[in-house]
Amino acid sequence: MLEMLKATAKEGVKFLEKHDFVRIYTHHDPDGITAGAIIATALMRLEKDFQVRFLRGLNETVEYDKDDLVILSDMGSGYPDVVSSIEADVVIVDHHIPTGKIEKENLVHINPLLCGIDGTYELSASGTAYVFANVLGDNRDLCGLALVGAIGDKQKMRGGNGEILKEGVECGYIKVKRGLSLHSMKVREALMLSLEPYLDFYGNEEELDEFLSKCGIDGDKDVEELSEEEMYRLSNAVALRLLRMNAYTGVFNDILQGRLILNGELVKNAVTMCDVINACGRVSACSIGFALCMRDESYVNKALEIWREYTIELLERLKKVRENVREGFCIRYVVMEDGNAASPIATILSRYLYPDKPFIAISVKEDKAKVSARGNEKIKVNLAEVMQKAGEKVGGRGGGHRVASGAVIPADKVEEFISEVDRLCCSQG
Repeated sequence: MLEMLKATAKEGVKFLEKHDFVRIYTHHDPDGITAGAIIATALMRLEKDFQVRFLRGLNETVEYDKDDLVILSDMGSGYPDVVSSIEADVVIVDHHIPTGKIEKENLVHINPLLCGIDGTYELSASGTAYVFANVLGDNRDLCGLALVGAIGDKQKMRGGNGEILKEGVECGYIKVKRGLSLHSMKVREALMLSLEPYLDFYGNEEELDEFLSKCGIDGDKDVEELSEEEMYRLSNAVALRLLRMNAYTGVFNDILQGRLILNGELVKNAVTMCDVINACGRVSACSIGFALCMRDESYVNKALEIWREYTIELLERLKKVRENVREGFCIRYVVMEDGNAASPIATILSRYLYPDKPFIAISVKEDKAKVSARGNEKIKVNLAEVMQKAGEKVGGRGGGHRVASGAVIPADKVEEFISEVDRLCCSQG
């Protein structure tokens, strides 16, 4: 399945051989940070000089010298005009839907979608970076990072991801443990702080204690200490709770497929690793998440501290935001006047509380508004197309994946944008 992608990646090797210095620009989310770390590690092992910068998107400036090689990681495929304007050799390592035509000869475009591979569910940017890294040398020990990025983008462990998982297990870098996909910590704390699955136990401690009592589970026991029978009971109880919450049924496969243990990483639990990196990216501490991926032990405690603080803040924010969710004809949406939590809020609410319509979260800050749109496989709406068209109509820009997309628009165009998104979703649904 990955052979055609490997062939394209080999063209990137030719570019790399021409340059002494590489500038890596990567996205600030778990997929982008892990992808950037995979590429950086591969370059470091080749003794290539490089610089890594984290962007929220290609709306930000890409700085370079004409003699540099520019690598765009987890971005680039949807910005043909920006890429075309870069006067240097460019390698795109992305999995987003390519839009428009890139007018550029000195370009290598590594994207699973250009090779017949599902980039939405079956190979993320980190997986694409892993393929690239392994044509540069033997970097199979980075397979765990590739799958952490896939988890961050809510992908499935099938297709390209399935091949990487199989390779990781065979090489001894990954172990699959049966049961719920939870953090490796005390059961009570794992359930209370869990975002995937979101169980709505934060602030409801009495309800959590009653839940554990009915399961016959000691909440002070570590998740990794649970017997197979205890894990079975807990899994069933969590599944029933999610059904009562009206969660999207697709989440069950995600949370019941077991835990990936990453033998080569500083944080062994893949879900915890993903959430820690995500928290670092969300609070503009990308370099700490990156250092964790580069296996720098001195940043582990700081990264875990950031994760805990961020998670609690997000859980508190969710309780407040739920009161302000509004309904259009074919969408649900919420507009927040500050903060940068649009993406995680849209993801959680769309998966666990409002899975029947596309969910749009908008965070307004000064003169711009950041939009995150989320759907699922059952909703027959292409949100990448919706975000692109609605964004352009109000003087902004949007794109992404069919079920997970986003936009940046002028703050004074929010109501017009929502109206257009609702209209487009109705026309597709």
